[in-house]
Amino acid sequence: MRKILFILAVMMLSLGIVALNSVSADSNDEVKSEEKADNEGHGKAGFFKSEAFLKYQAEELDIDAEGKDAETLKKEVKEAKIEQMAEEMNVETEGKEFKELAKEVHRQKVKEKADEMDIEAEGKEPEELAKEVKEEQLKKRANELAISTEGKELETLQEEVFETATKFEATVLGIDTEGKEWIDIHQEVQEVKVKQAAEQLRINTKDKDPEQLFDEILTDHADQAKKQKLFPFDKIK
Repeated sequence: MRKILFILAVMMLSLGIVALNSVSADSNDEVKSEEKADNEGHGKAGFFKSEAFLKYQAEELDIDAEGKDAETLKKEVKEAKIEQMAEEMNVETEGKEFKELAKEVHRQKVKEKADEMDIEAEGKEPEELAKEVKEEQLKKRANELAISTEGKELETLQEEVFETATKFEATVLGIDTEGKEWIDIHQEVQEVKVKQAAEQLRINTKDKDPEQLFDEILTDHADQAKKQKLFPFDKIK
């Protein structure tokens, strides 16, 4: 079985999954799918690992991207998102290192999710509570996707839920999934959604590949795409 590692981990809005040991500063499933692809050795660059998307995130967070390499900018974006979440949750940020703050934000988010799901948090260690919340969310999503949960490890169920959801979305978009690896299906889903978004935004798509269209959407039409809930803003709640 392939091991799934989610960097800054999973609080996927469409799937509603809370991470065990970290907190997501992202607001889209697609980011997680590309991290999953990287960790499984597929090595396919995705739209949400593109420079255009990174610069868009930086701009949204009022971060000056001028003269910064991708790694530096990615670090600043990550830190800014955690600080933003902390402020929204009224978590004190003064004098705290990033890892410490991220851990506090994660714990607070888990408690909020536990309250929403009527899960008793009293007397439970943060890791125990996070696991319980995640398991309940996974089971709920699995039931929605008609996936049997009986006797399955959490990691196995998580993978099955994600891959089933990916194939379901592909089917809705008219993409043939027969005999294809999930990462190839996911890539096709993204490409179809990019093209659809570009067409709805009246972008000239002639002789442009999906990466070029994605860049143009974020660079010149981000506000309109967000307003219309078009890719890559289609799953933001």
